[in-house]
Amino acid sequence: MKNKKWMAAAVLGCMLTGSATANAYESRLKPFGDVPESAWSAEHIYTLAAVQALDGYQDGGFHPLAAMSREEFIKLLVTAAKTGYDADHPVTLTDVGRERWSYPMIGAALQRGWIKAMVDSGGAFHPAAPIRREEVAYAMGSLLLDKLSEAERASWLESGWKREQSSRAFADAAGVDEALKPYVYYAVNRGMLEGSENGLEPDKQLSRQEAAAVINRLLHKEAGNKPLEVTGFYAVQSYNSLGKMPLLDRVALGWWHLNYEGAGSAKLGSAGDPFKFNRPDGWEEVTAAASSSHVSKDLMIFANKSHGVEEFLGDAAARKAFTAAIAETLSDPKYGFTGVSIDFEDLYGADKKAEFAAFLSEVKEAAKGKTLTVAVPPTYYFEGYDLPSIGKTADTVILMAYGFLYKPDRLPSAPLPLVAEAVRDTIKAGVPVEKLVLGISKKTDQFIDQGGTTTYASPASSAVEERLKKPGVQSTLSVPYLLGHIRYTDGGAHELFYEDSDSLDRKIWLARYYGLKGVSLWYMGQFTDSDWQRIDAVK
Repeated sequence: MKNKKWMAAAVLGCMLTGSATANAYESRLKPFGDVPESAWSAEHIYTLAAVQALDGYQDGGFHPLAAMSREEFIKLLVTAAKTGYDADHPVTLTDVGRERWSYPMIGAALQRGWIKAMVDSGGAFHPAAPIRREEVAYAMGSLLLDKLSEAERASWLESGWKREQSSRAFADAAGVDEALKPYVYYAVNRGMLEGSENGLEPDKQLSRQEAAAVINRLLHKEAGNKPLEVTGFYAVQSYNSLGKMPLLDRVALGWWHLNYEGAGSAKLGSAGDPFKFNRPDGWEEVTAAASSSHVSKDLMIFANKSHGVEEFLGDAAARKAFTAAIAETLSDPKYGFTGVSIDFEDLYGADKKAEFAAFLSEVKEAAKGKTLTVAVPPTYYFEGYDLPSIGKTADTVILMAYGFLYKPDRLPSAPLPLVAEAVRDTIKAGVPVEKLVLGISKKTDQFIDQGGTTTYASPASSAVEERLKKPGVQSTLSVPYLLGHIRYTDGGAHELFYEDSDSLDRKIWLARYYGLKGVSLWYMGQFTDSDWQRIDAVK
């Protein structure tokens, strides 16, 4: 909390609405003045900004066409590689002293041998000089070759690069420094740098937007196909997704809720919940589908302030009765549960930390070896979650990174910069990355301007997909949020921020980038066939 740029108005807004103004966060939530939605480099630039790999200038611009200096690019490269400078093994350059801002990044790259050929015979690096495409490819190729086995690397350096050079047949291949060719062509081979009709253009300066594209490719290549566990929440209205069960590793059956009856009494409710956490008729078909797909099944339990969650947590006798009810249902063979998932929301007060932590320990004990999953919100304004304790007790922690909606600013529910910020904060707070799952909600935020007033709606994804098929709809990429941006006129001006399949892909990539355990889908019935194709690719 102390690191956030909180303003009095923001704090008041949080307390009243459960959300914060755009000024309440560290992340960039305004687009660069010179990088519009339509720019070819927009996604590259705003993706890197979301993970704090780059930023713009004080004038509000990114200066996409300006040449990138050597030191600026090396900073991006070292940041992307998630490495750092080893002060125990200092490097010496005649023109980069330890007081220079870029010294640690240049030093880190030199220590790893990525840029040694860029140091001249006099020991100078020329950090402010514009970096050339040949140098970019050399540095990236050196980094990527480091990841190969010794035998693979030797094979490439001996003959592999020659085959690549022959197959590419760039018209200006002779202009590439002979000593750098093995590294340059490895970067080309890995898709980091592309040629044009003019060839590789080794001496051409790299613009800032081109550098963003190159580094973004590297980040996506590095994240690659890192395995992720996929959890689906079968809740609310999800029958249409029953056939997608084989695409999951785990399904959380959202059919139960807290039924707190007052002092000393609490039951596990499965009917009558206004939030629709009720066991449906024909539930047996769902559990059978999960079993036949070899998908782990979680007993999911929901509660918020409407269920009296804070009062319940302070009632030790009610907690004991409720935990016993959980244990009984968890062990009921007709469900075949392998774990329990707790989603207790609206814990604003710090005085609830100890009580919630104690409750989770009680549930963990009652589970008798079955897994415990705990859903937590971003920590900006909910202080009742002891994340270090939760991270220790739970087997899995799901970060519900989709509650950022602030209607006056048209701040959507899950902009990528804030999702990334929430992940970083949760990790810093003490939740181990190997336990952390990124929660993704298939939600649309719609703002309708009509007659001088603005109203809000959150249509189902099926309705949004149908609207996209109609004429007169403009669909672009929203920046800096990196969500689908839909606009049309129909009895008023409509603006929608949509978690489409591309933005789903970005969040899956984000989970891989930060090395998380997996992703979760809230809720399964909202995801489209196109979304499920992206999820299938995760598997």
